[in-house]
Amino acid sequence: MKIKTIFKIVIAISIFQIMPLIISLFSPEFRLMLATDTFGSTPSDDAMQMFENFTLVISLVFTGVIFHIIGSMSFTDESVLRRQSFLYFVFFGFVSSTDLVAVLQGSNLTAPLPVILLGLISLAFLYYGSKKGVV
Repeated sequence: MKIKTIFKIVIAISIFQIMPLIISLFSPEFRLMLATDTFGSTPSDDAMQMFENFTLVISLVFTGVIFHIIGSMSFTDESVLRRQSFLYFVFFGFVSSTDLVAVLQGSNLTAPLPVILLGLISLAFLYYGSKKGVV
C-alpha cells in the first residue's frame, strides 16, 4: 500500500475522531452532552471549564498534526516516508495509550470505544506504512 494513501486514511480517521470535540467548541448543548457522559448529570462549573480547555487543546493539537501529515506528503523518498510513518506511529501510540490504560484501570475518563478503536486502526496503518509501505 502507498504510504501517502495511508497518510490520507489516517488524516480522515483523525478528523472523524476530533469532530465531536470541534463541534463541542461551537455548540453548548453538544458540549454539555459530552461532559455529562464523563462528569455525571450535573457537572460543576470548574469541570465544564476544564472540559472546554481540554477540547480546545486536543482539537488544536490534532489539527496541527493533521497539517504536519499533509506536509509530510510532499516527500518523495521512500525511506523518508517510512520514517515519517514510524514517527507518526509512535506519536499516535502515546496518544492511544492514555485511553487504553484508563480503560484497563476501569476509569470512565476515556474516549468513547469507537474513538479508541479508530486510534488503533490508525496505529496499524502507520506501522504497516513504516515496514512495508511503498511510494
